[in-house]
Amino acid sequence: MPHPERVFRSVQNTWVSDHKAEDAPWMRMFRNARKWID
Repeated sequence: MPHPERVFRSVQNTWVSDHKAEDAPWMRMFRNARKWID
């Protein structure tokens, strides 16, 4: 199982996609958690 806290930036991923954003797809989980807390 992946560890989202270890791969929140795109450069930390072991795979490369065509998406060139700085944040990895996992970052959405952290943003949603923050939104839920606030």
